[in-house]
Amino acid sequence: MEFDNIETVKRAVEIDSGVAIVPQATIQQEVSKQTLAAVQIEGGEFVRPLGAIYKKSRVLSPAIKQFLALLRENI
Repeated sequence: MEFDNIETVKRAVEIDSGVAIVPQATIQQEVSKQTLAAVQIEGGEFVRPLGAIYKKSRVLSPAIKQFLALLRENI
């Protein structure tokens, strides 16, 4: 299965439809309520795709342009 929303992924796991690898910060509430269990994965480097979107017709401020350039440098 493939979902584009972490909340949907968490609900699928809660109804026993599999397991998922998600950022730890996104499951703190479920772990504290014991509706999900967290398993720490040791070693390896995990990368999550990141995208930035903006309205095509909008003029970007210098600060936003610099921020986007900074993101591109660190890809």
